[in-house]
Amino acid sequence: MRARRWQRSAWWAWLAGGAALVAGCAAQEQRAAVAYTDEAWTFGRTTGHKLTTDHYELYTTLTDPVLVAALPDFVERAYARCRTLLPPVKEPQERMRIYLFATRGQWEAFTRRFTGARAATFLKVRNGGYSERGVTVIEYVSHAVTFPLLAHEGFHQYVHHYVGEEIPPWLNEGLAVWCEGQRWGMYALKEFDPWYNPSRQNQLIESLQGGHLHPLRRLLETHAGRIIEGSSRSVLTYYAQVWALVLFLQEGEGGKYAADFRRLLDDLGRPELLERARAGFIWSDRGDFNLGEAVFRAYIRDDIAAVEREYVNFLRARFLP
Repeated sequence: MRARRWQRSAWWAWLAGGAALVAGCAAQEQRAAVAYTDEAWTFGRTTGHKLTTDHYELYTTLTDPVLVAALPDFVERAYARCRTLLPPVKEPQERMRIYLFATRGQWEAFTRRFTGARAATFLKVRNGGYSERGVTVIEYVSHAVTFPLLAHEGFHQYVHHYVGEEIPPWLNEGLAVWCEGQRWGMYALKEFDPWYNPSRQNQLIESLQGGHLHPLRRLLETHAGRIIEGSSRSVLTYYAQVWALVLFLQEGEGGKYAADFRRLLDDLGRPELLERARAGFIWSDRGDFNLGEAVFRAYIRDDIAAVEREYVNFLRARFLP
């Protein structure tokens, strides 16, 4: 019951932040404005906006002028954060594209056209957000849902364009959820904060209390495409756990794994990653090669059971009341 009360208060805090954004009741934070152009764009019979920044072309059918004006600043700051987290291995020749639709119907219509034969899979996505072929497609639900989703899918988009696809699934999703945490001022984003993620934290609390955690080895071996076929609780627990796993590797055990984790991040998109993972696998007696598990063993620690004990203790200490 305590967890449920916490979720409700956190949810209202998010809504209050969104209301403040729309109301614009106070002076905007002092920060250099992001340069962008705003052109008319149509989707079917709906007139929207094409917002062009240094790194993005953002197409939206949102009509609220304050929300629309907040988007260029948000996506460019999210991009700068991704670039600091994962230094680019390559530089794309074109801007990244984002589609942000005001309604589920618009999102579904675009998804059917954009994903073709695979549309049925994408239409299962809860709250309407995905990245495909380097393009991010989002359905606006609410401020509390949509802006974290933009940051999450924006990370996947950045990886596609600037790093490469050879990234362990647990790390890809864990870092994407890590990017979700954010605090807002009256008009615009105040700061990103990886620890401030009420929905993920609440799910983690419920899973800890209910004994529903996925084993660490399963987190390392599986991927989101496989997880999404499970129950809603299983899916939400997976995302909460890989988020917490990134936090653990950064800060857990007094920073015991921080340097090795940083080395792993620096090798993403480079041949050294696969070479090191395969080298460790060759000398083992394990079965089929699994990138997620092999990378974890090569960079973090081979004794997964020992790390799991530390990880669960970290979760209990940080998230249980």
